[in-house]
Amino acid sequence: MLRGIFLTMILWSTLSVADISFEQLNNIAATPENLTGQFRQQKYLSELDATLDSSGVFSYQRNESIRWETLAPIQNVLILSPKSIIGSQDEHEVLRLDAKSNPVIGVLSDVFFSVLTAKWENLAAYFSLSGTYEEAWTVELTPKDKTVMQLMEKVILKGDGLIRELIVYENNGDSTTIYFEKLTK
Repeated sequence: MLRGIFLTMILWSTLSVADISFEQLNNIAATPENLTGQFRQQKYLSELDATLDSSGVFSYQRNESIRWETLAPIQNVLILSPKSIIGSQDEHEVLRLDAKSNPVIGVLSDVFFSVLTAKWENLAAYFSLSGTYEEAWTVELTPKDKTVMQLMEKVILKGDGLIRELIVYENNGDSTTIYFEKLTK
C-alpha cells in the first residue's frame, strides 16, 4: 500500500512539470504587438568579482524596434532592431552597429531582438532548448550557432505569459541578469 502511494506521488509530480519545446513555448508565452515596462539589470564582471546595477524603462513594437533606456546610474538609450543596434547618450549618437557592414552584428542583433520580443522561431535557428512548464516556464537556451557560441555559454529565460527574467552567461565568466517589471501591453 505504502509503495503504491509513493509511486502515485512520483508519477503525479512528473506529470505536473512537463518538458517544453519552442513550439509549445510559442503557444504559452505571449508576444504582444507592443510592450512597455521597467527593468533592473545586474552585470557580474568575473575579472573584478563585482556586480554593477542599473535600471530603466523599455518599450518595443513587435518586428520593428526595442527602445532600452537606462536611467540609473548613467542615462543612455539603445535602439535595437533586427538589423542594427544604435546607442546614444545626451541625445548624441555614440554607437551604430549595422548588419549590412558586419554579419556578426546581424546575428547578435537578431538574437537579442528575438529574446526580448519572444520570437521563438528565430531563436530555434541559434539555440537548442531545454526547460519545463508548470505554472510558469523556465528554459535554457544553449547556442548551436558558431557565432553565438563565441560569445555566450547559455541563456536562461523565466516567465509566465511574458518574460520576467533573463540571464545571459558569457564565455568569459561574466553574466547579466535582467528582471522585467510593471509590464503593460
